[in-house]
Amino acid sequence: MVRRCAASLLRHEAGNTLAVVAFAVLMLLAAVGGGVDMSRAYMVKTNLQSACDAGVLAGRKALSRTGDYGSAEKAKADKMFAFNFRKSAEQSHDVTFTSQAHDDGSVTGTATAAMPTTIMAVFKFGDMDLKAECSAELQMASADVMFVLDVTGSMAGNRLDGLRDAVRDFHTTVANAVIDKDRTVIRYGFVPYSMTVNASNIVASGALPAGAFADNTPYQTRVAYFNTAHYLPNEPTVSVTQETYGSSITQSNCTKYANNTYPSSSGKNPVTGGGPAPKATTSTLYSAPTSGAWTRTSGSGSSAVGTCKRNKTVSTTDYTTVYKFTQWRYKQATIDTTGVVPGGGSLITSLSTNDDYYVPERGEYDMRTLAKMRGAENTYLPAPTTHAWNGCIEERQTVVDLAMNPVPDGALDLDINSAPIADNDNTKWKPYWGIVEYNRSSSTSGSMVTERCPAPMRQFQEVDTKNPNTVPAWLNTYLNNLTAVGNTYHDIGMIWGARLASTRGMFAANVLEGNRTSVSRHIIFMTDGQMEPSRTGYNAYGIEDLDRRIAPSGSGTGANSTLATYHTNRFLAACRAAREEGYTIWVISFGTGITNAMRTCASADRAYQASNTTELRNAFRYIAGQVADLRLKR
Repeated sequence: MVRRCAASLLRHEAGNTLAVVAFAVLMLLAAVGGGVDMSRAYMVKTNLQSACDAGVLAGRKALSRTGDYGSAEKAKADKMFAFNFRKSAEQSHDVTFTSQAHDDGSVTGTATAAMPTTIMAVFKFGDMDLKAECSAELQMASADVMFVLDVTGSMAGNRLDGLRDAVRDFHTTVANAVIDKDRTVIRYGFVPYSMTVNASNIVASGALPAGAFADNTPYQTRVAYFNTAHYLPNEPTVSVTQETYGSSITQSNCTKYANNTYPSSSGKNPVTGGGPAPKATTSTLYSAPTSGAWTRTSGSGSSAVGTCKRNKTVSTTDYTTVYKFTQWRYKQATIDTTGVVPGGGSLITSLSTNDDYYVPERGEYDMRTLAKMRGAENTYLPAPTTHAWNGCIEERQTVVDLAMNPVPDGALDLDINSAPIADNDNTKWKPYWGIVEYNRSSSTSGSMVTERCPAPMRQFQEVDTKNPNTVPAWLNTYLNNLTAVGNTYHDIGMIWGARLASTRGMFAANVLEGNRTSVSRHIIFMTDGQMEPSRTGYNAYGIEDLDRRIAPSGSGTGANSTLATYHTNRFLAACRAAREEGYTIWVISFGTGITNAMRTCASADRAYQASNTTELRNAFRYIAGQVADLRLKR
């Protein structure tokens, strides 16, 4: 119609000025109207795209949390889309949004809307149909993740199995988020903890040298007390002489003389003398010579007399004074721990009060000293037996301080960076060695402790992400070897998690390996219980009731004790040290409530609760999603 009208105007030039102007206005209106409506459509399309992006981001985040993309996760995506799309804008209607998850871990979405035209409606143009497509995925940068894992006795069975699966889920989530698999490096480290930690792996590798352990260690132990004097006969000395009777005697009497029954029939043979021990004793034995005992000098027959000789053998025995084992005494004693290494054989001697054992000097002897004394020069002790140290540690010197904020200078256990000093045993660690550690009820009564040694710690090691749904063999093996044992001491776990992860400490060579400075750093701390120290259990600080390294006497025992408060504040000090090293701390409370201490330890809003193994696995997947960067995929 517009074309015919324009053609008619061109053919009739006379009197058409008004019509030309009207037509020009119509053309201008169409041009302006088209521009206005296209501008409106652009704004609606931009809003539609932004809302679509927000929806899939929310959906992908929900997927990270649960590991599933069902109706609940889709509802979160829908809600975020609806929140971000302004339906009132330009009177949009028939708005739709759909989203779905894919095997590669991405979430895609499609959004549509219809926008009515305004000015262009004059020209019979109806609604403009708009569409936006969007996709969100996790993209992982290089990262170091230190897992500090509670493996106390309450984790036995299904809980420990759930933890193993949760770490595997974490890995597959992270591995699927790695886009540049040639240049992105993901590493995991582990600190399983209960009442202590196990350093055997890092000692065996040389990362923690043997010189980092004390040569002499005070233990609550028992010592063998040798107090009863005993006299051990030495090899006798023997002298043989010959005696001649002072006058001539008959041959019959000579025979008696050789047996020491002449001239007195009451004589004894042998004759003992000297003593009592430890004075020397003698034994004199008389006997006839093999020849020439009697030689006739006069007379004949039975009346003949002659000279008589006999042999005199004198055995002289002197004595060595030794002291017999009397009893065990239960006390603190310093034991030589030189050369005690994980897996290595260390000789220990134990005694029974029913047997006779001797030492050269009266006094007290620890079990290692007795083992070293046994040898060719001392066969009066039993042969020692070999006992290997399992690699768990007693912490180095600390001080009793409730607040631990700031950490006092003397609390070397909470110093995560300083290395031991060669000639200062206070700065070194000690073997956690149950074979020599004894609890006691008195100085003469006690019992050997039970060791609670978890699986070994592990420094950061790279994991293969090229097969994202396959858990590396070394990681599977490590997780399968975790065991559950002992009470809950959060402080020792976090201390060593921070120590192994520190960029400035003894293990910095591993942490910064390959000049890894641009790295996302994380500690994931998982526990299934509150701090629960035992006053009688053997832990990284000895036996609480006897050693008093952490808290004064009368501090109680268990989760609600003052002793627990002392340990909790040390735990929080270790958390602060880790955060100061640039680590984000994620805390998961498994099967128990989140305590204030757990929230305080965690970085902002990064404490989570899991009531069962399903929720635990979801929490690990969610954290993996947060560790990775959530990005839009174009």
